[in-house]
Amino acid sequence: MSFPESTSGTESSEGTCQVTLRELLGVAELQLQWVLGDHDKMERAVRWAHTTELLDPAPYLRGGELVCTVGASLTHPEACCSFVAAVSGANAAALCFGTGDLHEEIPSALVDACQQRGLPLLHAPKGVPFIRVAEYLSERRVAAEIQENRRAELLMSKLLAAVRAQVPVSGMVAIVAESLRGRVELIVNERTIATEGVDSAAEGVLVTAAVEKRSTLTWSGAGAAPSLTLLGQLGRVIELARHERDVEEALKRERVGQLLLLVEDRLANPIALRPILDETGIDERRLVLSAWPEGAAPLLAAHLADSLIGEAPGIALAVTRTANPAYGAAQMLSLPCGYSSSVELVELPRAIAEARAALKLARRRGGAVGPDALTSLEGLLEQQPARRLSPFIDQILTPLITSDDRHGTSHVETLRTFLRLGGSLQETAREQYLHVNTVRHRLARIHLITGHDPLVFADRVALAIALWAYDRRQTGQNRAM
Repeated sequence: MSFPESTSGTESSEGTCQVTLRELLGVAELQLQWVLGDHDKMERAVRWAHTTELLDPAPYLRGGELVCTVGASLTHPEACCSFVAAVSGANAAALCFGTGDLHEEIPSALVDACQQRGLPLLHAPKGVPFIRVAEYLSERRVAAEIQENRRAELLMSKLLAAVRAQVPVSGMVAIVAESLRGRVELIVNERTIATEGVDSAAEGVLVTAAVEKRSTLTWSGAGAAPSLTLLGQLGRVIELARHERDVEEALKRERVGQLLLLVEDRLANPIALRPILDETGIDERRLVLSAWPEGAAPLLAAHLADSLIGEAPGIALAVTRTANPAYGAAQMLSLPCGYSSSVELVELPRAIAEARAALKLARRRGGAVGPDALTSLEGLLEQQPARRLSPFIDQILTPLITSDDRHGTSHVETLRTFLRLGGSLQETAREQYLHVNTVRHRLARIHLITGHDPLVFADRVALAIALWAYDRRQTGQNRAM
């Protein structure tokens, strides 16, 4: 996509006035006449009128001027060529030649030079002072500035009212787009936050104002472009509102997270969440609780529409209508997630416990883990507090680990393989390169040391629980390190 004009950075008040050559030619009192030049160049904007009799005025031109002269230095063809080259090279809008003082008509060499350079040439007849052109441009600039200030004041009032009314950032951008009759885009960290306005406006002039270090507000349209100053002021109001919304949303998530933890510990009634759920549009008769890693709440807020997000120490929690949004977000964000079964509001404490346990499984497996995974032995153990499983480690596994360390044996590894292979003596012997009788002997030693016989189902379950709890404790210690 291409734009006829692009503006950025800072600008002076000159940028608020766009007077074209066509407009100047239409002012009767100026009596200016079009001598030569492509007619599409009549749309060139004239920034200022600069009167000069220097042969090389380029050092004093900034571009966009209507250069006015009576030709005091243009006494021969070479001088005309040099003068036109200097004016054209300085990107002047056009050349205006005044007759009646030094020249009765425009020198033909000057006309030829303008023709060759493609520089529009205007004629000012005798009795039309160049100062009047400058005065007209000045008057138009002042009028444009007054209009711009009035428009800015009105628009700023609208934006401030929108801030007080808690209008979303996209709504504030829409207000600016409508008032400035164009398309407006807010970009933060190279990511579009909001875009509002008609698509066709993107084909016109482009104006980009830097708002903050990594934030810009862009306007595009076919009409009168706003000044960078105005666009920057509007952008700062929108950015202020955006930051305020971010802080408010973060505080809200923290309050929701604290309330959910109180509900989990049964220190608060789940009914306390009813007003917030009603505001979000979630039916209290059917909701799903999902648990996420700490710090995930801002990401969830962006990917889980119509959900209730809570940020708490060590965990992020989300309440959704069904499990599908949580499952989809986990896939999109590549985050572990544990979600509960669908429950009523009064059952929320159970749902939080389910989601927490499922999250622990998800951290091991990756992806999203639901309540169905909690019906396994591993799922059941994940729901138990560590202190409840400590006796299994201390009374069953610790003596076996101590014996291995003291005698250089590997009974723990044999037990782990035996349990993983479903209690098969032959498979355990094959994997560990042992004779079956050696495996039997080791299992007998395990029975003697721990008091639990691996060949008995109930004892085998206790041994499995002890190993699982030990592994979880070791994983927790490694993470802490």
